[in-house]
Amino acid sequence: MPARFWPLPSGHVITSPFGPRDGGLHFGVDIGWPGGSAGLPVYACQGGTVVRAGPARGFGHWVVIDHPEADGGGATVYGHVHPQVVVGQRVWAGQMVAVIEPDPALNGGVAPHLHLEWHRHVLSPPGPEVLDPLPLLSSAAYPSPEGAPMTVFGIDVSNNQDAFDFARAAAEGMAFATHKVVEGTWRDPFWPRAREQMAAHFEFWGGYIYCRLDTHPDTEADAALDYIGDTSVPIQLDYEDNHGTPSLPDLLARADALTARGFDLLPVYLPRWYWREHMGAPDLTGLPVGIWNSHYVTGTGPAHQLYPGDAHPGWEAMGGKPIDILQFSSTAAIGGQLIDVNAVRGGPGQLARLFRKEPDMQLTDIIINKDGNPVTVAALLASIDMHASWVVDQLAGPDSRHQPGPALAPTGWPQLDDKSVVDSVAAAHDKIDAVTATLGQVQDKIQAILEHLDTDGYTGRHRKPE
Repeated sequence: MPARFWPLPSGHVITSPFGPRDGGLHFGVDIGWPGGSAGLPVYACQGGTVVRAGPARGFGHWVVIDHPEADGGGATVYGHVHPQVVVGQRVWAGQMVAVIEPDPALNGGVAPHLHLEWHRHVLSPPGPEVLDPLPLLSSAAYPSPEGAPMTVFGIDVSNNQDAFDFARAAAEGMAFATHKVVEGTWRDPFWPRAREQMAAHFEFWGGYIYCRLDTHPDTEADAALDYIGDTSVPIQLDYEDNHGTPSLPDLLARADALTARGFDLLPVYLPRWYWREHMGAPDLTGLPVGIWNSHYVTGTGPAHQLYPGDAHPGWEAMGGKPIDILQFSSTAAIGGQLIDVNAVRGGPGQLARLFRKEPDMQLTDIIINKDGNPVTVAALLASIDMHASWVVDQLAGPDSRHQPGPALAPTGWPQLDDKSVVDSVAAAHDKIDAVTATLGQVQDKIQAILEHLDTDGYTGRHRKPE
């Protein structure tokens, strides 16, 4: 069964259930948080594609996600939120997609909370196709707490899977992919197609070389470069061959040969058993990248069901190097086909680092606010947006913040003759300029009178003797 998550972390409360309410029918579930829900992150219940993100009648703003059959089917609606995704974006189950709108005026006039709907097939009008979400979430997992790293899954593929369905793998929540390029000097015939498909369906992808110990490192690197044609593809070394004597110097030579040609390296696939039993457990701290270990669990099924957890022994460091990627099964099912699956702890930010892409700041990243308290970027942005709205109202007049922009027609304040603060100050400034000019004229007249008194002999007779 595809992954399914609650839209809020553990500890939430149901404030209004699905069913009869206020003489009508409530076609969703209202979910809140003890002590207040403003700015709370909202997570996707299933993987899918964003089909709505923005203003919505009755909700203030909403996010709607369509879930393909591979993700569990149906559509989910997240109302009274501030979207953090855009239409057309692919999201994973458990990925943050919004924050609860903190401003009731932008929230349909209600206190901050999440309104969740579940539609049986696609987004549809209120009716029998809108389902009670709570039974569907009865066995759902909870999303990662704020600031906790998300564990994501990916695949590595070769000619053994023929023309593998990468689109289906992406639809089922896989976040990254690699495919064999060469084995020694032998070219994987499916690499050109795989490269095209991975680029179309994955943000994070690369190629791998199955190292043949009977092939010189330079020959192997040249074969890979010749087949790929450029060095834009990050490369994983798969070091587990039995056709020779493996050694740390040989592994380092293969890594050096690739970097000398301009390739970026992914973590080295080096199973712990191979490192220990065939290489003598050498110190690996000299490797330029981390380790891609393997430690298989039993069974067949979706990756998230087979994954043994972030505390599994397969994550224990080896040779002084951390495990960056863990291959935990070779019998995960994707679209009816069995495939190697791998885990990365840390979510998109960690993937970006491993695949040599500059990581963008994530909305779930924790930063320190002006009061010295840790908050998510999303919560900080929501707070800034709310306070900026208040400032707009104070300067331009009540409810001026609700104008879509970019132009703004101030509503004005009654006590300022229906002017904005800026216009009122400007008008007062004009009046002050006029008064200043009048005072200047009066001063000139007084000065003229005083001068006249000093020079007019007749007027002078009325002055007291000096």
